[in-house]
Amino acid sequence: MSEILPFPTAALPRFGSILVSGADARDFLQGQLSFDMQRLTRQRLELASCNSPQGRVQAIVWMVERSDGILLIVPAELVDAIVMRLRKYVMRAKAKIESGAGHFVIGGAANDARPPRTHDERGGVSFIRWPVATTSSLIVAPVAAKLLDEAQFAADWHRAEIRAGLPQVYSQTHEAFVAQMLNVDLLEGISFEKGCYTGQEIIARTHFRGTVKRRMIAFQAACPPPSPATRIVSGEAHAGDVVDAVATPQGCELLAVISLTELQKELRLVDADGTALQRMPMPYEVT
Repeated sequence: MSEILPFPTAALPRFGSILVSGADARDFLQGQLSFDMQRLTRQRLELASCNSPQGRVQAIVWMVERSDGILLIVPAELVDAIVMRLRKYVMRAKAKIESGAGHFVIGGAANDARPPRTHDERGGVSFIRWPVATTSSLIVAPVAAKLLDEAQFAADWHRAEIRAGLPQVYSQTHEAFVAQMLNVDLLEGISFEKGCYTGQEIIARTHFRGTVKRRMIAFQAACPPPSPATRIVSGEAHAGDVVDAVATPQGCELLAVISLTELQKELRLVDADGTALQRMPMPYEVT
């Protein structure tokens, strides 16, 4: 498979995929995800949250429409849980939900000049221009593809995602946040005009009542990357929780959901040294 790819590729094993196919695939996902599925096209990567009935985010989902169905891209560690969760709601819908583990491998490459969020499917291979500042392209290919496993490439990719302010949910933060806390609304991942979907009542109420009291913010710290869900404090007060983190030569960069009332105070990680956080700029306005 590598000979058909126009640039070098490297494996990104922290990503996994779910394929939703069948005549009712789009309508089924319309009732499960925060994005308006009527706007999904084959040309563009879209963002959504998959939520509990209480409005808590169970997964951050990136998705594209392919010739064989709608492909959902989530952390590899969550694939089985999200497949099971979606199947619970299928009922009479003509929709098939299956893990992509037996169908696709996921890798990445640089030097993609297309606009961010562009999707192009060629010969069963999806080329997705990832929404980061670098020219990174995600490649979703049939399992026969052979991609190099390059740890540095994967680390650089992860760092670019954090600098782009892209949220993620892992097993440690499953159902820890409402979608707006992760800035999903600021990244065009929530429709407030579409019909009902699982968790919609809480997400809509949070929006229309203007009660978003915590937002995801970028920081750097002089320590190894903390695990997702690591607590952040202001004095003795619980100020927030780590969403995602990656190592840098100076320590780490991270995204954290922070109480807006604590944002201007000194913030520290709950670790052995009480490491201080230094705020970094976000690439989009956080209100």
